[in-house]
Amino acid sequence: MIKLKKTAILLAVVIISISWVLSGCNLIKKNPQADSETVVAVVGGEQIMKTEFDKMFEMFRVQYEEQYGAEIWDKDLDGRKYIDVMKEKVLDMLVDLKVQEKEAQKTGITATEEEINVEVEKARKYFDSEEKFNEFLTEQKMTMEYLRDTIKKDILISNLQEKLTADVAVTDEEVAAYYASNQDQFISVKASQILLETEEEAKKVLERVKKGENFGELALQFSKDPSAKENKGDLGYFRKGVMVEPFETAAFAMNAGEISDLVKTDFGYHIIKLEDKKFDKLEDIAEELKLSMLENKKDTVYQGLMEEMRTKADIKKSPKNL
Repeated sequence: MIKLKKTAILLAVVIISISWVLSGCNLIKKNPQADSETVVAVVGGEQIMKTEFDKMFEMFRVQYEEQYGAEIWDKDLDGRKYIDVMKEKVLDMLVDLKVQEKEAQKTGITATEEEINVEVEKARKYFDSEEKFNEFLTEQKMTMEYLRDTIKKDILISNLQEKLTADVAVTDEEVAAYYASNQDQFISVKASQILLETEEEAKKVLERVKKGENFGELALQFSKDPSAKENKGDLGYFRKGVMVEPFETAAFAMNAGEISDLVKTDFGYHIIKLEDKKFDKLEDIAEELKLSMLENKKDTVYQGLMEEMRTKADIKKSPKNL
């Protein structure tokens, strides 16, 4: 649901995942000594410990709860709790990271001190001062050595991806052809929402919206979307493929100024207000589209190569240890 760029993944790991020891509402029971000895997977003879899994899972816990609220973990997804699905996905991610790290080492790809220093500086910029940055690391029991090692691994993988997809290209003709065949993708809408847990509550709020009460103020007061406290339900502009399907279908079927009926998704009941709808011309988005197509093409090529790497790697998972 959330797609992160390589740099965003790095910064998320560096800044967000290290806060796992402070979490007051952990979803994973932790016994530091036991977890440090518990193996959740083995890749090519190298072990992945439960402590590593806990850190990565906590990164996603923070991100998902900020966006969807803590109740997300009890949601049902094809007969399984969302938390169990996410645990499985996080383990798969850790295995893939290890597979790529080993492949980078095998092919002689390195991370220079200069590259590491650049990314450390990016992490520092999240804080007002060097002192606050160091205080934060101390509070999180995070050493600079560990921080630099995390960054080094990410750079190795990033450099591996760049090397293996260096010859991938997208032509102007491909861009024009894609645009002509997928024009519905270039409609953007600007919407606001109020998210409610129950249908009964949602109906009451919808009635107030239809009577003309201020949508943003109602979102601020009633919406279960944590971000509503800051944006009063304003989701900004987005294209198709960003929101969950029932929400997307409703939003793109509306005209500017309209209020939807209740829209039910796995997250609850949504009331949508469409603020604006616009169509992007090719000349305005050609470069952006070309970069996006290139990224997608490289991703496709790289995923094929990843399948080969996984097949060659000796992978053993122990999901029961999560």
